[in-house]
Amino acid sequence: MTIGAIDKSLELQISDIVQRTLDDHYQGELTFGPIRVQEEDRYNGKRRLNIYIVVDGDYDLLYPRWDSGALLPEHILPDLSPFGITQDTVHSFIPKSDWSWFHKVAGLDF
Repeated sequence: MTIGAIDKSLELQISDIVQRTLDDHYQGELTFGPIRVQEEDRYNGKRRLNIYIVVDGDYDLLYPRWDSGALLPEHILPDLSPFGITQDTVHSFIPKSDWSWFHKVAGLDF
């Protein structure tokens, strides 16, 4: 993927993939969104894709491996590869009650 290639259109496509994956897994037990995507330069010169996911509902229902960052990327990477996304992908679940300040601090205003 080209550095800086995450534009609003691609962000929406990635968000849709993440949304479908979570909705399929949780079957309405939790509500997700907004979902924001951001590329980050790492200290080692590599790029990373950060996915921030707002969760509305009982945070304790999150599957532990999905919350730790291991399982969700495994589910979405096959759907991201047609877009040329091959870099490390990590995600963070943000409680809805924290989103009003978190998105400003993280620079996720578009």
